[in-house]
Amino acid sequence: MKANETTLRNLVQGEIQLIIPLYQRPYAWEREQLRRLWADIEAQAEALMKGQIASHFLGSVVLAPGPDLSPSLNQWVVVDGQQRLTSLLLALCAIRDHQAAEDPRSVDRINELHLINKYKDGDLRYRLLPTQVDREAFKACIEGYPHSDPDSRVGSAYQFFRAKLVEIDDPADEHDVHRIERVVLDRLSLVHIQVDKDDNAFRIFESINNTGMGLSQVDLIRNYIFMCLPTRSHHVYGTYWLPTQKLLGAKGLDQLMYLVLVLEHGDEAQYKDAYRGHQELLRATGGSEELIEQYVKDLARRARYLHRILEPKGDTVIDARLRFLNDWKANTAYPTIMRLLELRDQGEATDKEVAEALGYIESFLVRRLIGGVTSANLNRIFMRVTRQLTGDESVAQVLRSALSQPRFYWSSDEQFRRDIKEKAFYWQGRTAQQKLVLRRLEESYGAKERVDLSDKKITIEHVLPQSPDVGWLQELTAEGDPNVLHKELVHTLGNLTLTGYNSELGNMPFAKKKDLLSHSGLVMNQLIAERERWGKAEIIARAEELADRAVSIWPSPVETAPAGPSRDWSLLHSALAALPPGTWTTYGDLAELIGSHPVPVGVHLAGGGLNAHRVLRSTGEVSDGFRWPDEDDDRDVHEVLMADGVKFDEVGRADPAQRINARELAELLGLPGADDLSEAEAASPDLETIDDGEQRFFQQLGEASGPQVAGAVSRLLDWWRSRGGEVRFGQSAGASCAPTVKRGHEMVHPVRFYSDTVEIPFDTLKKRAPFTDPELREELRRRLNEAPGVDIPAAKLELRPSVPITLLANEAVWDIVVAALDWCADRVKAADGR
Repeated sequence: MKANETTLRNLVQGEIQLIIPLYQRPYAWEREQLRRLWADIEAQAEALMKGQIASHFLGSVVLAPGPDLSPSLNQWVVVDGQQRLTSLLLALCAIRDHQAAEDPRSVDRINELHLINKYKDGDLRYRLLPTQVDREAFKACIEGYPHSDPDSRVGSAYQFFRAKLVEIDDPADEHDVHRIERVVLDRLSLVHIQVDKDDNAFRIFESINNTGMGLSQVDLIRNYIFMCLPTRSHHVYGTYWLPTQKLLGAKGLDQLMYLVLVLEHGDEAQYKDAYRGHQELLRATGGSEELIEQYVKDLARRARYLHRILEPKGDTVIDARLRFLNDWKANTAYPTIMRLLELRDQGEATDKEVAEALGYIESFLVRRLIGGVTSANLNRIFMRVTRQLTGDESVAQVLRSALSQPRFYWSSDEQFRRDIKEKAFYWQGRTAQQKLVLRRLEESYGAKERVDLSDKKITIEHVLPQSPDVGWLQELTAEGDPNVLHKELVHTLGNLTLTGYNSELGNMPFAKKKDLLSHSGLVMNQLIAERERWGKAEIIARAEELADRAVSIWPSPVETAPAGPSRDWSLLHSALAALPPGTWTTYGDLAELIGSHPVPVGVHLAGGGLNAHRVLRSTGEVSDGFRWPDEDDDRDVHEVLMADGVKFDEVGRADPAQRINARELAELLGLPGADDLSEAEAASPDLETIDDGEQRFFQQLGEASGPQVAGAVSRLLDWWRSRGGEVRFGQSAGASCAPTVKRGHEMVHPVRFYSDTVEIPFDTLKKRAPFTDPELREELRRRLNEAPGVDIPAAKLELRPSVPITLLANEAVWDIVVAALDWCADRVKAADGR
């Protein structure tokens, strides 16, 4: 490289052309960057007026030889510095046009000296040639008609400089604009770095811009693509990339790049590593420009699917389904939806099958929402499901079956009806999602008018008010304790509707409220208005009616036999028996295989057993806590393994090439779904650091409730410790443990785990601030009751209710318990002033 200090005048003098390559992003400066540049220009103009000599360093410009560089053509590629170069030349255009009225000769002077090559034709006429997306707007500014594309950032920058020139133009100072021109041309110092023709310009660009210039993942992917297309770049850019960029915009392109990785790699795809993921896909082409062009062509094809998802404007059943999912903000399902549209496009799925499959996705999301199941794991679920859609079988049935796994919690019709009657629907999901559910229910009545949810007047109305007056409570007295009934019923679906009268209805008596509802255009409001009163019986009856309709609208999962978590360790022992000679595995691999966690696996194997010595830590080292079953057995584990063919390095680590991971174990055993298992190495337990209480707890838990439950509890305790919480293990014969949070000198534990139950010690909590407040204990009960299978009665708020610990093997239950513990910890810290 060669580097020297220069100015804009020197950089663009003579017949020269500076080309912005396709691998660079379009012109991106906005008002913030332009304001900073203008402030520098004004400061230098002020210094110039005072006779000060010092210039201002603006930055570097890296140039590489252009493709047509020759003695007759001085052509260079701008590797870095396009934003400041483009801005400065646009400032010159603005100066030229500002001066034109008083000095018409300034137009030709500035054009011929700095902006154009007077005796060249076509694109060679322009001393700076931006990327295609900016080219026409920039040419318009050079040619003097900059208003042709007002939405362009190039055009906006030009208008910015025009406005600033008007602000500073002082009629009493005939040299003010000339000083600005001199500053732009001569007082802003640039470092001109010239790259040799043999240097890789893109590599230089990548190294410069990966260290703080803030390029997006899409910028880097685009840059890499066109670096790999030395002969086809303009064709591929104009035919595929630019139309795709215009179709989706920057945000949509960013989304597309991640979704493509999900389609290619499933749940191994990482959003933050999209650039590296696409680099790997491009490297797999072996540098073939034909294959890289096909790769970009495939991006353009998939972009059309994403565009249809984001803007479903058709009148087909598929588009109607897509509109619902789009309004739902079902982004986590986009990989699956894109795969469905792709299979349809390829003729491997019919319109009817795709529409049916989209209906299953909608049902899956709605039933989980009404059941109070967290959405935290949806991304992973849809990633895994997507890879099962191959087109070999009906996509609708494959998708329905895949989503019907019990651990995904797609509720049965029986559970769905119960959730509608009992769950506090008003607190589930986002308001927009609740409105979509209510609109679907309204449509099931054959309503002639579609509810426009974009109308801000449409709100969710509680027929039984949220804050009832004495009259409402008296109405409930005949059916039980009015306060208890109100808490149980007020937020359930049976008490909710859509209305544009929310502010008017409020707490008014039902007799008046029903009169307003009777004039509503919504059928379900008219049906409410037909009731003589509104209490528990009416709310339950309406909930049952809505449940009948909901079951018809949102189909159920495939019926499967209820399968609780396995209580035996036979799969682990089968895996150990299947290990080929000269191989080893890890605690984490076995945990992944059986759906557990390395800690309970390590505790279980601490007592020895067939091939237990071949289970090592993830580093390939023998666990410090390993013991042979026979206390008198003093064999060295390393020697036994080496005799079996396992190789070790000089520090005692087994050869990683001989490791059998979880996926390979599943394949050895012929298990279905082997591809869904990870090949990553999970951290292994150090049994020496696990105290007797913890070992005793996990030994009893594993024996009583099995590896899946023990794994779920281990993951929960890992999460609790990661957020700064402590875990206390009981020392009695009946082992237990409790996640605790410290408040002053007191320890607060919201739950306690035993080998077969999870206990909620309300009787202890009521003595510990802030849970001395009965409202907070009630809120904890409500949060835990959101979990499938958990139903803690209000009557036990002074006692120690418990639920089966096996429920924690259900991801939906696990997520809700974790969220409840997180909430408890936050309440304690808030009360403690932290």
